[in-house]
Amino acid sequence: MSLDPYSLCPCESGKKLKFCCSDIASDMVKALQLHEGGQSKAALKILQKIYATNPARAWVATSLAGVYLYLEDAASARETLQPLLHESPDHQLARILEATAALDMDGYEKARSVIHRAFTKGVKYHPEMIGSMAAGIASTLYEEEKLVSARQHLAFAMRFVRDEDRQQVFMRLLDFDGDQGVPYPLRGVHNLRPLTTLSAEEDKVFRKSVGLSALGCWHEAAAVASQLTEAHPENAELWYDIGLYQAWDGDQEQAAVSLHKAASLSEDFEFATSSETLAQLFDLEASQTSEVVRHYAVDSLSKVLTQFDEIPRLHRDDRLVGGENSPGEISYTILDRDPTSIADQENPDLTKLPVVIGVLVCTDKDEAQNSTALCHMVVENEHVEEMQKLIQDSLGNPLENHSVHALEDITFSQWADYRGLYRQYYFDKQTPARLRAVIGKKNWENILAELWPNRPLSGLDGKTPLEASQISELSYKLAAAINVLDAFADRYNYQIDIPALREKYSLPSQESFPVADEQELSACDVLQMLRIPIETLTDDQAAILLNRTQLIQHAGFTEKVLAEVLRREDVVELERMPQIWHAYIDLARDKYDREEALNRIEQAKAWAEKSGQKFEESLQWEMRQLQFLVIDPQDDSLIPFLEQMHRKYLRKLPELEEAITAYLEEHDITPPWNTRGSILVAGSSASSISQEMWPAETPQESTGSKLWIPGQD
Repeated sequence: MSLDPYSLCPCESGKKLKFCCSDIASDMVKALQLHEGGQSKAALKILQKIYATNPARAWVATSLAGVYLYLEDAASARETLQPLLHESPDHQLARILEATAALDMDGYEKARSVIHRAFTKGVKYHPEMIGSMAAGIASTLYEEEKLVSARQHLAFAMRFVRDEDRQQVFMRLLDFDGDQGVPYPLRGVHNLRPLTTLSAEEDKVFRKSVGLSALGCWHEAAAVASQLTEAHPENAELWYDIGLYQAWDGDQEQAAVSLHKAASLSEDFEFATSSETLAQLFDLEASQTSEVVRHYAVDSLSKVLTQFDEIPRLHRDDRLVGGENSPGEISYTILDRDPTSIADQENPDLTKLPVVIGVLVCTDKDEAQNSTALCHMVVENEHVEEMQKLIQDSLGNPLENHSVHALEDITFSQWADYRGLYRQYYFDKQTPARLRAVIGKKNWENILAELWPNRPLSGLDGKTPLEASQISELSYKLAAAINVLDAFADRYNYQIDIPALREKYSLPSQESFPVADEQELSACDVLQMLRIPIETLTDDQAAILLNRTQLIQHAGFTEKVLAEVLRREDVVELERMPQIWHAYIDLARDKYDREEALNRIEQAKAWAEKSGQKFEESLQWEMRQLQFLVIDPQDDSLIPFLEQMHRKYLRKLPELEEAITAYLEEHDITPPWNTRGSILVAGSSASSISQEMWPAETPQESTGSKLWIPGQD
């Protein structure tokens, strides 16, 4: 490594090296070569020696601070930079390094002012470092569940990171927008509203806030924009923009206040509803309640597991908690009562079904780390005392305040207002899939018809939805509460008919959101997207909307878009159409509507025949139809279907015939090609893929099957 004496000096003075820092150049080059060669501690000694006599020299101070940061000594890095920053407070690299150290030491909240100073000073000269820092901040904010702020920092980082890192940041953005664990109104872009009633001087103030926002300084942008509220205290759009700035900054509590204000002032019902929806979601995110965790030391894990297996309210799960890499972890589902079989019931009473109230995870001791075996219980607050007694009777005294890495991916937090609204029922292996679907559907029907309408909600000022429907001043809040309910249901892939609910509660019908061009189609927020009149779009626009819709995965809107795309047929390329049909069928499944799913499969088969699909591609629809038919072994169409499937496909594919035979036997169905025209049903058990046919009873848990279906991932 050598430096051209006529190149710009690394100290960023703007002078040539020969006329600036040439006196220390050889020692600096030696130190930096050592650092780049992996000998950072040796480099540190050289830099410390130079720094002792030149603490305010930029090249020395920034290099030494950089090595300290590499060695994870943020405190020394920050201290090293102070003499330089005292003499040169606007030194760009020093400000960025100081912000990096402050973020590591204090976290984003306390380091915000230092970070934002670095953004403003350094983005022009070191954009890649600013982009990298913003991407790191996004990860921290996501872990703190400051979701909108996390996404905005990613979007900010996208503009400045290195070209080779941009794709990775973009993929993180896509992952966020497709994360169904995040309420859908909080995903995607959110846009500032234009302010049209400002004077020329006031417009300058607002444009200053927009400029600060473009630099990632949303706290300062909110402060500047707030100056305008003195002259415009009832400007709904202004309060909305302030609320967005605050949300982007991570201050969701204050953002909720501003967005509530915007909603209360707006005469535009849809805008008021959207603003109030965001505000209510921020309030709910802040109100989340976590369940009680208990930790127990175990002398003999095998003995304890034997005891647990004898407790009816503990059901051992087949799956391993930590996956294949954690064979020492066993989990139990905790029930609120002893389980009873409902396999022979046609219309079970939901109030008598066992409900999942927690999980018990047992980890074996690690001989290498000399650790003891442990059991970790996470259970709903209402049941903690009785379950603790039950567990302690088997284990003895609990071991409290233990650091538990095994439970990092297990969470039972709930929105306070929605606590206990959705119940996860327990089914034994004998419960047929048909009955699971009946219970799943009844569960949501009960939520929509009885539980939610009569539940006091903080977003409705403590009123129930039924009470709020009689108070006109609460109409926009009630419309927002319906959106929140939809976001809650969407986590379980369940569709809610928002227009029907609005009509039920005497609210205005939803206004459509027409889009003028592709840019507007991609840039609108999610709540606006859901109001786009799909039938008015061109094929090109429909294709763009389809891509965005499949990313956001809002079930109700996705179904509308897919139906329109399938009706037109020419919106996407032929190779993609099977995927669209599969998704369309899955949406019927998620609604527990077996008949509609079978109807859509027939439509897909007709399309496949018309479009000249190959043998293998046509077979996939038969396989999907089989999935739904075996749910009800008494279905009159099952025998003819199996005979036709065997005649047309299976006799030509012996290996597939063997797999299908095994699959049918798992469902206690004797294949007609073995019995020649008769089909025997031994009971109504539906295991394997039938059990997985309907949505899982936990939010966003993926479904699977033992039988591979062509066309599925």
